[in-house]
Amino acid sequence: MMKFNMKRTTYIFVLLIKMGFSQTPDLLFEKGNDLYNKGEFESAINEYDKILENEIHSAELYFNMGNSFYRLNKVAESNFYFEKALLLSPNNEEILDNLSFAKNMTLDAIEELPETQVQQNINFIIYLFSTRTWAFISIGLMSLFFITALFYLFSFNPIYKRFYFLLSIIFLVISFITSSLVWQETQNNNKIKKGIIFAKELPVFSEPNNRNEEIFSLHEGTKVELLDKLRGWEKIRLVNGSEGWVINNQIKPL
Repeated sequence: MMKFNMKRTTYIFVLLIKMGFSQTPDLLFEKGNDLYNKGEFESAINEYDKILENEIHSAELYFNMGNSFYRLNKVAESNFYFEKALLLSPNNEEILDNLSFAKNMTLDAIEELPETQVQQNINFIIYLFSTRTWAFISIGLMSLFFITALFYLFSFNPIYKRFYFLLSIIFLVISFITSSLVWQETQNNNKIKKGIIFAKELPVFSEPNNRNEEIFSLHEGTKVELLDKLRGWEKIRLVNGSEGWVINNQIKPL
């Protein structure tokens, strides 16, 4: 009898702990927000960091962290977390606005290469939703294709058969397009890696060694594309197309 009670007590104790942990992130988030509203930005960041330690990520969390670091005039950190928030919530106007303020704190004014109108339209469509949302939309459209295809097969009225056939083709084509968007965005995310410079000033060289001439320098908060690594060096590319090598561990990948 005692053995059974001990097991039951242990089970209840573990269950209560799990329930408590499941509520912790929300409580930490609220506590962090309260501290932020009181102007205690460093304390707010500490609470947000505790949420990240539990491997919980969200656009709202990164956004609030970006705001906290911005209030502390932390250039690299504010840009980093606003960029992280934007990855999870593309085209979010509030994030884009605050990111633009954070970018204004950086010393490097780098003009981005212009995109074609076609590429701008494609990017606009892609960033309407996250990759995960596009995947669900694609699956939903494919399901609608199968449903309308079944209606087509089992319908005896010629008018209905033509209607369901046309509708199924439309769902199939749109599903193919959305699947292509998901695949393209996934490939881009896997292929193109970006990061934020955390060094106050970072010299950029033409080759991966100090014997080569410094071609230009970058500063904290600037976003770069990460191309390659070689013996303690990292090759980067800027949005204007300029490339070079920098000493490793000076850039925090997004």
